[in-house]
Amino acid sequence: MKFAPLLSLLLLTSLGITGCASYGAGIQGALTKAEQGDYAGSEAIISSSLTPDGNDRLLYHLELGVLKHLQGDYAASNDLLERAAQISESLDTISVSNSFYTLMTNPRQGPYGGADYEKVLINYYKALNYFGLAQLALTRNERLDAIEGARIEARRLIIRLNDLKTRLGTYQQASDAKEQTFNQLMRIFELLLGNWVNNDDFLYRDDALAHYLSGLSFEMNGEYDDARISYQTAATSYGTGYAKQFRLADGMEEQAWFDTVRMMRTAGGYDNEWRQLAKKHLSKVRQNELNTLDGKAQLIVIEHKGLVSQRKEMSLELSVNPNLKSLNIRPYFIGYEADQLAWFWLLYADKSVYQLVTAYLNAVRNNELRLFTKTVALGPLYREAENIGLTQAVGNSMRITVPYYSPPQILGSTRLSSDGASWTMLEAASPEQMAVQEQIVRSGKDIQLALARSALKAITAASIGNGDSSGFLAFAGKLAAQLTDAAETRSWLLLPANIRVSRVFLEPGEHQVSLDSDIKNGQHYRDSKRFTLKPGDIELWQVRSMAASTGSTAVPTPETNTAKPPQRTVSDGAAEPAPTNDDKAIVSEKKPTRSLPSKE
Repeated sequence: MKFAPLLSLLLLTSLGITGCASYGAGIQGALTKAEQGDYAGSEAIISSSLTPDGNDRLLYHLELGVLKHLQGDYAASNDLLERAAQISESLDTISVSNSFYTLMTNPRQGPYGGADYEKVLINYYKALNYFGLAQLALTRNERLDAIEGARIEARRLIIRLNDLKTRLGTYQQASDAKEQTFNQLMRIFELLLGNWVNNDDFLYRDDALAHYLSGLSFEMNGEYDDARISYQTAATSYGTGYAKQFRLADGMEEQAWFDTVRMMRTAGGYDNEWRQLAKKHLSKVRQNELNTLDGKAQLIVIEHKGLVSQRKEMSLELSVNPNLKSLNIRPYFIGYEADQLAWFWLLYADKSVYQLVTAYLNAVRNNELRLFTKTVALGPLYREAENIGLTQAVGNSMRITVPYYSPPQILGSTRLSSDGASWTMLEAASPEQMAVQEQIVRSGKDIQLALARSALKAITAASIGNGDSSGFLAFAGKLAAQLTDAAETRSWLLLPANIRVSRVFLEPGEHQVSLDSDIKNGQHYRDSKRFTLKPGDIELWQVRSMAASTGSTAVPTPETNTAKPPQRTVSDGAAEPAPTNDDKAIVSEKKPTRSLPSKE
C-alpha cells in the first residue's frame, strides 16, 4: 500500500475536477454567445458539442430549436422541436440493460429524457413559432394556416397538461388534501422524523401560462368559447397554487380573468355570468376598462428574461459506522460553497430530534459535532450489508455525487411604455423555479441512486482485488470507480429564467412601444418597436432579454407594420442614446424564413 497516500491525494484533487465537469460547463461558450446576441455562433458551438443521435440528442434538438427561434427561423425551429418531442416520448421507457449500464457508470452515460416542464415548453415554443409565422405570412391563407398550427399546439398543450393533472392532481385537489386530518397528522410525523421538505408542494402539476397561451391561439382563430375556457383555466391555476408555488408576483391571475370575461362578452350569451365574474375577480379599474375596448387593437408582449441556472454537482463522503450500524453521508468540507452546504442541510442532513441525538453521539466519539450529516440506519440489514461485502467495500470513505442548484437569481422589473402611458410586465412563469423545484422533488431518489451506484461499484472493485495480498488492486479499483462517478447535471439551458407578459389595448394608428428591463448586476436591456395597428388587430411582440457585456438582440420580429428596425442595447445604467433614422449601430438581424412547417 505504499502508493495509497499518492492515490488518496489524487482522489481529493479529483473532487474539484469532477464537480465542475457539468453539462453546463461543456456548452458554456454557447451560452455566452447567446447572451451576447450571437445566436449563429452559439448554434455552431452546440452543433459541435452535442450530436443529434447521442445520449444528449434531446438536448441537441432543444437547444438548437431555441436558437433557430431566436434567429427568426421559425420553420426550422419547429422541425427541431417536433423531433425533440418524438425523442422524449421514445425515451419514456428505458431498457433494463441500458439502466444497468447507467447504474454501473453514471447517469450522464445514459440518454437524457427531459423533465415534465421541459416537455410542456416544447409545445409552448412551437406555438410561439406559429405565431411568428403568422406575422410573417404574405397571404391570408398562409396566416390562417400558421394560426391553425398554433391552435394544434394549444390542443397538444392541453392534452399534456390534463395528463399531468390526472397523474398528480390539480392545485385545488392538493390544497383540499392538506386540510384532511390524516394528512395533517402525517405531515407532523414527517417533521418529527426530519423530513422538512414536503415534495407535494413542489410537484409540477400544471402550467398556467401554457393555458393562457392556448387561449390566445383560440382567440386569434376566432374560437372565442375555447379561448374563454383556456383563459379561465389559466386564471384558476394561477389563483389556486401555480403563482404561489413558482413565486410569481401578482397580476397574471387578474389578467387571465379579465380575458375570460372579455371572451364571454365577445361570444355573447353570458350577460349575467360575465358581470358576476368581473365583480368577483376584477378591480374597479379593470371593470371600467371593459367598456373602453371597442374598436381598439391588442398588443401582447412576451419577454423571455435571463437564462435558467445550471444544475451543478457536489461530492459527498459515504462511510460506515459499525457502532450505530449505519451509513453516514456528509459533504467534503474542502473547497465547498455555502450554497452546497445549504442544499445538503435542507434536503439531506439529519434534523429530527432522534437524528440530532445520533449526531451528538457521533460527536462525542469523534470529537466533532457533525450537523451536516445524514445517517442511514441499517439496523437488522447491517448483517446483510456485511455478508454482501458492502461495509468492507465502503470502509472509512467513499465518494458519491448528487446534483444541486444554487438559489434562483434575482431579476428586476420590466416596464412597457407607449404614448405617455406605461405598464408593468407581469410575471407569467418561471422556468428557473420549475428546474430548482423539480430537483428538490428528485433529491431523495438522486441520493438513493447515488448510494446504490457507488455501493455496487465498490463491491465490484473489492472483488477485483481478491487474492491480492497487498490490497492495491482493490484500492485502485475503488479509486477508479469513484473517479468515474458523476451526477446528472443535464437540463435545457437556453430556456429563459423568467417569462413576463403584458397585454395592452391601443387605439388604431402608429405607436412607438418601448421596453426597459432590469436584468441583474445593474444591467438593463432596452428595446423599442413601432407598430401600425388596425381595429381588432392582435399583434404579438417577443423580446429576448439577457445580461451581456456587449450588444444583444431581441427575438427577430417581422418588419411588417414597422416603420424602422427596433433599437436594442444592453447597458450598465448609462443613458440610452436617442435613435436616429440613420443610426448605423443597430444590430443586424437574420431575415426570418417564410416557409410553413407541415401540420398534423
